Order: sequence, then structure tokens, then C-alpha cells
Amino acid sequence: MTSGLTSVDDFNFLNDRTDVVFAAQNGLNQVAVVHPDGATETVLTASDGLASPTSVAVRGNRLYITNAGFAEPHDAKVQRGRINPAVLNCRPAS
Repeated sequence: MTSGLTSVDDFNFLNDRTDVVFAAQNGLNQVAVVHPDGATETVLTASDGLASPTSVAVRGNRLYITNAGFAEPHDAKVQRGRINPAVLNCRPAS
């Protein structure tokens, strides 16, 4: 559980054996990772091409993000990036 994470439109677990979560923060144009200890970190922002992210999905070492394109120029698309599940799962508890 975490607090202070706002504008979450959707979230998805890294896999079915972990408590690591990716959260699409629509109003903030970013994607955050929530770790099992409740710590959060922003991993993608508008400078990475996000525009009103509405959904996240994980498959293997790929993260897929849908951009709704609510803000001009309304360029809705799906973006993908590589992730390292081993690193995300190995975060030490605080």
C-alpha cells in the first residue's frame, strides 16, 4: 500500500508472483512504479512521450502504455519500453 500517488487511471502488476505495480498517472502524464514497501518512483514522463497515459500492461520484459491523447494534438497511441523485472523485484525493503 502507498499514499500520495495521485491521478492513477490504471495499474498492473509486474507479474503474478510480485507486489511490484506500474501505475498510469493520467493527469500527471507519467508512469510510476510502486514497490512492496510502499515507495514510489516515477519511471516515465511527458518528456518520454507520454500524453495522458490511461493504461499499462506488462509482458515479460516489455511495458506497454496507452496514451489517450486527451491533450492537444490528440495523438492517441500505444508505446512500449523494456523493463528489467529482476531489478524491480530485488529492491530491498525499507
